[in-house]
Amino acid sequence: MTTLTVLPSGKSYEIAAGTSLLKALQSVGEPIVSKCGGEAKCESCHVLVSVGRKSLSKIQRVENEKLDGIVGVSSGSRLACQAILGEEPVTVELVK
Repeated sequence: MTTLTVLPSGKSYEIAAGTSLLKALQSVGEPIVSKCGGEAKCESCHVLVSVGRKSLSKIQRVENEKLDGIVGVSSGSRLACQAILGEEPVTVELVK
């Protein structure tokens, strides 16, 4: 289990390691959109990871290519559907 903190709500949840950020956020009722069903074909689940980036799975080519086309991407940007939680606590900010 790991702790996932979500901004701007500030709520924290205990989530099983190995769960995608998208599934974790959906399972606790946080307002995140996924138009492609978690296949990295859209950018609707773009989040900013402010704490615990190294605990997440490494960015793969398909995610990196999709992120390259998003306005406002930063070094903390991830697609929630592609980021898998590790053992360390993670804080994400939902991007509108």
